Amino acid sequence: MRALIAYDGSETAQCALEFALNLRNSVNKYIILYVIPQIIGTTPTYDTYVPESMFEDERKKAEDIIEKAKKLVSNENLDIDFQIVDSGTKTVAKKIVEVAEESGVDLIITGSRNLKGLTKIILGSVSSELLKLSNVPVMVCSTNACK
Repeated sequence: MRALIAYDGSETAQCALEFALNLRNSVNKYIILYVIPQIIGTTPTYDTYVPESMFEDERKKAEDIIEKAKKLVSNENLDIDFQIVDSGTKTVAKKIVEVAEESGVDLIITGSRNLKGLTKIILGSVSSELLKLSNVPVMVCSTNACK
């Protein structure tokens, strides 16, 4: 079985990664994926200039997050592929689904930050969107599962 772990460096992403590693008897290939989110929303009605430094900052952040994941699994002797992809004009969840389908994974594992209220409206819920969009089974780890 091939598993994709959607990893953003958060506490619940670490929980999802740890849980995924516990499936090592069933999983023979892991993909740990960080998706660089859109810097700005895109609309056809106007153009927006985004300085190159913002893209560089996001790339550096992504590399730091993946380095954190590499440290967490450094003692593991498993087939693990680390990937950083840009979401482009897609939502993070749509990009995760796209990568999962292209990679032929059997399971997507993600964390849930249990966002509520205005925070959820502004930031959205990647895990909720994954559940709606994916044709690949999705496992969501909550913060309670890590305690």
